[in-house]
Amino acid sequence: MTRSTRGSARRFVVALTLALGTGALLACGNTPAPRVHTVEISGLAFHPAELNVAVGDTVVWVNRDIFPHTATASGASGWDTGTLAEGMSGRVVVSDGAELSYRCSLHPTMQGRLIVIR
Repeated sequence: MTRSTRGSARRFVVALTLALGTGALLACGNTPAPRVHTVEISGLAFHPAELNVAVGDTVVWVNRDIFPHTATASGASGWDTGTLAEGMSGRVVVSDGAELSYRCSLHPTMQGRLIVIR
């Protein structure tokens, strides 16, 4: 190989490496940004009762009822907004990758579900 051929080969390898690295970075940038979802509590119900969310999203429950309510996870997830009086809100960042059922601990017939999409 001559000196100019080696130089061309090196430039080609460097250009290829940069191109592949840039492509990998662009592919990583396709992850959607976390979203904020709102669930209204009114009429002794969660609206919407089912919500599609992604890991990293934030869910905010806003109590529009005159009664106090909670949004309390069923099972091992263990999150709870605490008691929300009228006009108050509570939030949870979704960290589990499965369906998450929840209820109002003060009114157990009030139930909701977060469906974690991938």
